[in-house]
Amino acid sequence: MKTVKSAAKTWLASVSVLVLASLLVPVCAMAQNAGPFPTINGVPQVVNPQENEFQRQTHFLTFIGSFIPESANSIAAYYATIDPYNTKPTFPQWLKNAGFISNVNDWNPSGPQKIACDLGTAAGCDMTSAQYRALGNHHGIILTDSHAIVLNAADLGFVRNQFIRCVDPANLNSTSPCKAPNPILYTYLENYPVAFFATSTTPGNSNPSGFPVNSGYPNQIEAAAAINSAINRPLGDGNTARFADVAFEWAPPATNLTSSTRFGQLYAYEVGTDAIVGGNVTETLNFRLQDLTSTDPKHRIINFVKGDGSTNPIIATDKFAPNLDGIGNKYHPGNCLTCHGGAPAFVPSGGPYPRAGNISGFRFLPLDNTNLLFTSDHAPGDPLSRASQEAQIKEYNLAVLRTVPTGAENDGTGATRVAHLREVITGWYASFDGDQSFGRSTQKSDFIPKGWRDVTHGGTAPVGAEDVYLKVVGPSCRSCHFNRELSLDFGTYANFHQESDLQQLALIPACKQNNPDPPDPGAKFMPLAFLTFNRFWQTQAQSRTLPPNGDSPFTVTLDHEVDKLAADFGFGSVNGYCATNP
Repeated sequence: MKTVKSAAKTWLASVSVLVLASLLVPVCAMAQNAGPFPTINGVPQVVNPQENEFQRQTHFLTFIGSFIPESANSIAAYYATIDPYNTKPTFPQWLKNAGFISNVNDWNPSGPQKIACDLGTAAGCDMTSAQYRALGNHHGIILTDSHAIVLNAADLGFVRNQFIRCVDPANLNSTSPCKAPNPILYTYLENYPVAFFATSTTPGNSNPSGFPVNSGYPNQIEAAAAINSAINRPLGDGNTARFADVAFEWAPPATNLTSSTRFGQLYAYEVGTDAIVGGNVTETLNFRLQDLTSTDPKHRIINFVKGDGSTNPIIATDKFAPNLDGIGNKYHPGNCLTCHGGAPAFVPSGGPYPRAGNISGFRFLPLDNTNLLFTSDHAPGDPLSRASQEAQIKEYNLAVLRTVPTGAENDGTGATRVAHLREVITGWYASFDGDQSFGRSTQKSDFIPKGWRDVTHGGTAPVGAEDVYLKVVGPSCRSCHFNRELSLDFGTYANFHQESDLQQLALIPACKQNNPDPPDPGAKFMPLAFLTFNRFWQTQAQSRTLPPNGDSPFTVTLDHEVDKLAADFGFGSVNGYCATNP
């Protein structure tokens, strides 16, 4: 039976919480000596300002127990393995290879963009794919099966302009390639910051949230402003411009393109305008030249500071290692695997990356409406509202489902079942309980897996389990645990409760505030994303209502999430846990 194991059991003494500063400046930027910042009301202080940058990198978005340190060597080996012929060093080259554009000159890195979707002229699509193919000039037009633009409010806090495309190798002219028996999938995300819009400078925003610096919960005005800005794809402004393009493939190995094997492959491209190369837009796998030469510390990374205090200088050939949470640059693929599944591998000096880059368990993630914000829920005439984008979101999620195993396995509790992610996506679009045909057109965001249903609804879980699922697991756990191995995917109430130190990882921050142990640079916490951690703890001080989603009267109010988790494990409250576990 697998358990969540902590790499370090002791507490990290602290006097300040680092905020998500990387969202206020380009994502790669990290000041060499970040000072203290005000804490968020209700959130335990878990980052010691005396730590060096290497130590700060270890707390969030890194693995618990199975963490294998990554480096410039490991990421270089990874890219050399999944792209051995170096055909995708820039983002336009990746887009061409994936078929989103016909050639690299068709790519327009900024400004409004026409999009051709197979779902026709639904929200986010300007034309059908057939109309696209009839055009002589494709410049700035993206061929995609689905397009959605959302504010991912639950884990990293970015606006994501995202696309997915399927290819049927057996029929390249297929009109429904996503339904093919074994399609190749390509998806990419344009990432935009939100912080600029979470201030009083946003028109009509009389009560700004300060997201993500002062709150984990942006308001609807801020979400709409950030999304409407991102859809126009501004570039060159550190406040509103996109900072990274992240691309995923569900594809065969590059050395055997006719193979029936499919596995997840990841590319991260840094985006920026480099004055030192003539003001050109750069979208490359390498760090930008400006990162290495700028005199502005907010735009320059001098080096990574290693655990022993020595430095590891970054050079021009090093691959981009984004700072996704403001607590340190982290190398790919590990910082994405924490939520997409799989784990980093040990890479010998010079490579190669093991198993031809095939990372077991690495899958795509769905669009979970409960954890997203839109320009509105269903305002009449709003093409980017949740209601207007439902068809595109469904198409995206059904494509994601192609990366999830279909078979049922034992999850370590005696239950034989499919993956949590498979059950949930199927349940979101079921017209009735047990429907496998995806007949529902909108996402049923209050779907509860069978293993979480309580005895009053025909299930086996105790009364109150459904509340825990909707108000703790859904908003704070499943985004990342969806793609963990079956024994850790939280697909049933029993699975959530099997032997684990989950409660220690999630609850102990409250226990040590007034009596900290010696600093522990290796301390890890749950939730594993820093923004999600902040959101989880903020509900102790103030209830939060997630925006409505779907066509049912379903609204989730989050209140004392931490206490709910503690009570579910038999401690009554987090204070009860601390009283028995000093």
